[in-house]
Amino acid sequence: MIAWWGWLLIWVGLALALLAMLALLAWWLFRKAMVLLDDVADLADTAEILDVEETALPPRAIAVLADIKDIRVREDARRAHRARRRSDRHDRRMARAKRITKLDASKQQWPADWY
Repeated sequence: MIAWWGWLLIWVGLALALLAMLALLAWWLFRKAMVLLDDVADLADTAEILDVEETALPPRAIAVLADIKDIRVREDARRAHRARRRSDRHDRRMARAKRITKLDASKQQWPADWY
């Protein structure tokens, strides 16, 4: 049988251990929060540099209230722009592929440390 003061010592020890663990976790979280705040400050500085004026952005049009012809013209322009970019990307890839496949390795000047 344990005396009443033994139980008191056990529970006081457990409470102190709990407080020490909570203090350690609080310190750990505080340090992480300080690093996070530094990163957010750096991000805010970067965003301030990259900030654009609101007048430079085109006004948004609500498609529900717009005329169907305007919507079709806008969508056709968007599709044509995407098709043009896709075609340009394809042409660049094909030009690179032709350059790579037509290279004559016997006439190529290779670095001396590759031998």
